Amino acid sequence: MMKIIEGAVFLGAVMLYLAPSIIADAREREDAFAVTMVNILLGWTVIGWFAALVWARHPISDRRMKHFAKRAQRAVTRVTIDAIVARAESRASSIPMFNPRLVPIVARIAANSNRREKL
Repeated sequence: MMKIIEGAVFLGAVMLYLAPSIIADAREREDAFAVTMVNILLGWTVIGWFAALVWARHPISDRRMKHFAKRAQRAVTRVTIDAIVARAESRASSIPMFNPRLVPIVARIAANSNRREKL
């Protein structure tokens, strides 16, 4: 009988600990996984548990989420473009045509070949 009571108390404690996650899931929040992660990782601190609870119960506006999504998308785009440009710049020095010191030489060779084709 004692094991049943201990099991019920343990189950109750786990359900109380995960209450913010259960509330976020019941309210069908899009960020329920994030609430759950905060609850699991920081819930052992009383502040983390209350923060997850407030977050789970806080109403979410579509306008704020759309604005956040656009900012995140722009940030990802900016980082991706910067990475592509950096990679292109690092490769440009190894390609003779894009090497700034060799551009005049390549231009002269191209100009000479154009003159020969016209003749």
